[in-house]
Amino acid sequence: MQANLDQVLTKINSLGACTHDIELHARLRSIFSDLQIPSFIFSTFNLDANGTASSYRFLVGCSAEWIQIYQHRHWYSNDPYLQYARFNASPAPGSVIPITSAGQREMRATARQYGFRSNLVVPAHSRATSLLGVLHIANNVEMEDGGEARLLEWQSLLRAISLTLLDMRTAAQHQLMVARFGLDARDLTALQFVLAGEPAQEVARSLGLSVASVYSMYSRINEKLGVNRINEAARLAQQYDLL
Repeated sequence: MQANLDQVLTKINSLGACTHDIELHARLRSIFSDLQIPSFIFSTFNLDANGTASSYRFLVGCSAEWIQIYQHRHWYSNDPYLQYARFNASPAPGSVIPITSAGQREMRATARQYGFRSNLVVPAHSRATSLLGVLHIANNVEMEDGGEARLLEWQSLLRAISLTLLDMRTAAQHQLMVARFGLDARDLTALQFVLAGEPAQEVARSLGLSVASVYSMYSRINEKLGVNRINEAARLAQQYDLL
């Protein structure tokens, strides 16, 4: 197994080099095949200051029929495993995660039909982003027959995978938002100063501009972000993980 483990580590270290999800999916499939993990879902979603989740995204390595049902029923909005990940950073087997509603019980029972008999949830958090990642892996072996134990054996590697995937999603989201709003490096630097509470005079000194030029920059930034005040622009930029 040592030689195989060395190969797995090499594959994990290469994930960051993937330039699109097709390539990333293939590499993940190979890793999980080596670890004898037949099913995985990596979910990401944004949490705002009020704890409201949005912009769900899924990277799927499991039954296509299951993920179609999951999305059609909007089960992600009340998924007990995603709920667990919102408030916890440690991996947890599915058997210890509370099921608190009939909808959650139905979700779990349906998932079992598609190979999710033993489950492990691996959250990924970062203070640098409002994006939260959740790696959910599963096999078709009952817990009492050692299904969860097999998954827990790899939890250190799985945490590394989950955090790597979150880093990749965060970087991709940052690039997307920068392109969407047409912000350049100087705009982002100015917004960082504003978010830190620095006055226009300090922004001007740091950027080598006149105060009048800084206020003109603020107007352009406000227009790009669709707000009226530069403080609102800074908060919005932070919400979109631009800063």
